[in-house]
Amino acid sequence: QYSTYKAFMIKSRIEDVAFHVVGDAYVDFFCFLDDGGWPENGGDSRLEEPVKTYAGGSSTNTATHLRALQRNFTDHSPRVFLHTVLNPEDHYGQLLLTHASDQGFPIINCRKKSEGLSTGHCIAIVSGGERSFMTHQGCVGHFTAEDLNVHEIVNTATDVHFHIAGFYNIPGFWNHQLEQKLKELRSTTTNLTISLVTQHDATKEWDGGFDSLLPFLDFAIMNDLEARNVVRRGQGNKATTTEQFVEDEIENWANYFGSVSPHTYIIVTRGEHGAVAFKGKQIVATQSTVAVKPVDPTGAGDAFTAGFIHGIWAWRARCNRTTEEDDAEPWPIAAIIEGLRWGCAVGRAAVLIRGASVPPHPEQIEKFRKSLPYH
Repeated sequence: QYSTYKAFMIKSRIEDVAFHVVGDAYVDFFCFLDDGGWPENGGDSRLEEPVKTYAGGSSTNTATHLRALQRNFTDHSPRVFLHTVLNPEDHYGQLLLTHASDQGFPIINCRKKSEGLSTGHCIAIVSGGERSFMTHQGCVGHFTAEDLNVHEIVNTATDVHFHIAGFYNIPGFWNHQLEQKLKELRSTTTNLTISLVTQHDATKEWDGGFDSLLPFLDFAIMNDLEARNVVRRGQGNKATTTEQFVEDEIENWANYFGSVSPHTYIIVTRGEHGAVAFKGKQIVATQSTVAVKPVDPTGAGDAFTAGFIHGIWAWRARCNRTTEEDDAEPWPIAAIIEGLRWGCAVGRAAVLIRGASVPPHPEQIEKFRKSLPYH
């Protein structure tokens, strides 16, 4: 379906890099309440459309969008690998495997064969531009960092981008477990970029040793609600007053994350207000976005993340940097700006489509990307 549009694209060649996406995978059952209401206790709500089933989970969504971006906007044969857990013998696991095959990326199933747990699945209710979930974690609840094969990851390409999707969805990654695996990765190869998305913490504790992970990350990506809660926990649960100016709050975030890990880029998405990037207690880049009326906001953050990752690597491929330049500053601010623009464009296009793992048409992404203002 993209062949006609691709003929008119100016393509950038992504250099030889393998993208390893690690995290949660679920089957999502979507209920769309078009009247903007929510079910009341003991009541009943009518659905104008049948309940729809999609492949889901932060890692599945991110891998799907990243694969589509590389297929449609580059002339490099992309290599995206999804490391997750599923039960290949149940209906949910088979649906996820079929989705990955259709999208053109392999799933590395890290599930312990002795476990007879179900593949994770959830019910998503979308109404009035918002969404809520009810989730059965199944295999995901038993997924641990120890299940990851480091050698399988680093032996796939000259450059490796290792992305952790949905950190707070995977308790087996908390409290230094993932930290040990990242140390192992860093000691195995130098041609490694690591990014992480927090996601929502259902425990509402916003800890799990997240701060100790930051020094191992090149990029930590979260939305404004997640940033607010992480910083609040880190500052002793000091509440943010409603009178506090947005600019003051963002500056507070920059100061907090910069004090924890001054060399890590923190990327915060802000919905209709775009995105902002921090490093070393400084706001280094901002990007406003295009106003749209969301059809389904589910997975918008994952779409943004895929766009951001694609954008920084497209910038690097285009610039033909020397080894000395990369050693001095692997990801300069120009790359971050490019990443924010791609992220905002893909995120905006994604909310106009129902289903978190349905890639937007490239023409829509390019339309948004070209309409974004420069800062």
